[in-house]
Amino acid sequence: MVGGRAIVGLVLTLWATAAGCDDDAAPPVVAPSPPSAVASPGPGPARGCGVPDLGPVDAASVLVPGPSNGLPRATAQAERMLIDAVVLDARCHPVPGVSLDIWHTDARGRYGPPGTEECCYYQGTVLADRNGRFRLETIRPARYPEPGAPPAHVHLEIRHGTNSLDTEIVFPAGSIPPVVAPGAHEVPVALTRVGDSWQARVALVLAT
Repeated sequence: MVGGRAIVGLVLTLWATAAGCDDDAAPPVVAPSPPSAVASPGPGPARGCGVPDLGPVDAASVLVPGPSNGLPRATAQAERMLIDAVVLDARCHPVPGVSLDIWHTDARGRYGPPGTEECCYYQGTVLADRNGRFRLETIRPARYPEPGAPPAHVHLEIRHGTNSLDTEIVFPAGSIPPVVAPGAHEVPVALTRVGDSWQARVALVLAT
């Protein structure tokens, strides 16, 4: 009979295990949840062009702006400013023969005599040379004489065939980005004092 009781006990144990009554039974297998979606990486660094080694600018591509529209010469005492520039396409290649119309304020922040809208004390046009370069020999402009005025700047209208860009060379107090984005409407530039003049180099990048 001992053998019979053993057999009965074994049968009961197997039944309890199959019914889930055994405290030592293995937990049910649960399928793992699918992994959470991973966010796609953000856009890479903004496209842009740095300022290449310009080399000498052709003499015909040097602009010394002066009074336009019959205005007299500005009388505000001013500091000299020299800017060497190059016009590039969106692939950072020089664009030869670009036409530029350039104007800016005087050393008091005015385009013309107070009380009028006549412009400008400093304006002129120039063609970039075969390497897309030009030089601006002028005075350092001042910001507008009004509260909250933007930084001092130089206006440029760039024309090349059907491609055009209206932009500004801006002289801010903060840091300067290392590259210029294609089609930028503001191009920050850091001026450096060299001898008796303020100097800078800049790249102007067309959108295409």
